[in-house]
Amino acid sequence: MADHHTAKTSEELGYETSDADIKPLAYFAIYLGIFIFISIVGMVVLFKFFDYYQSLYDNPTPPLAETRRMAENIPRLQVDPPQQKKELTLLVSERLTTYDWVNREAKVARIPVDRAMELLATGKIPMPRAPKAPAQP
Repeated sequence: MADHHTAKTSEELGYETSDADIKPLAYFAIYLGIFIFISIVGMVVLFKFFDYYQSLYDNPTPPLAETRRMAENIPRLQVDPPQQKKELTLLVSERLTTYDWVNREAKVARIPVDRAMELLATGKIPMPRAPKAPAQP
């Protein structure tokens, strides 16, 4: 009896006849995981290092901002734009939402915008008159 079972190569069959070796794939995954972990830890350490030493290299005020009164044609820099914007926002918010005297002798007070709109809508204070248009020549 002839043995008809002949070993064919994977090229002849058109597919792989053996499985991939798992050891190199596992080693690669482990090494990749270790590399990613070390990279993340290294970045955290590096950013902490930069954060600690950055204040030593920062100039607290730019040179042009130190001299407040310079010639009019030289631009003046803001010392701390984000802080100044925050202060302006707080000032505007306070002015629009609180009560205060504008001129105590003339009995002129500032009231919150919401309250002023409410009083205007109910008619408790008169509607301000529109300014007259200037005369056209």
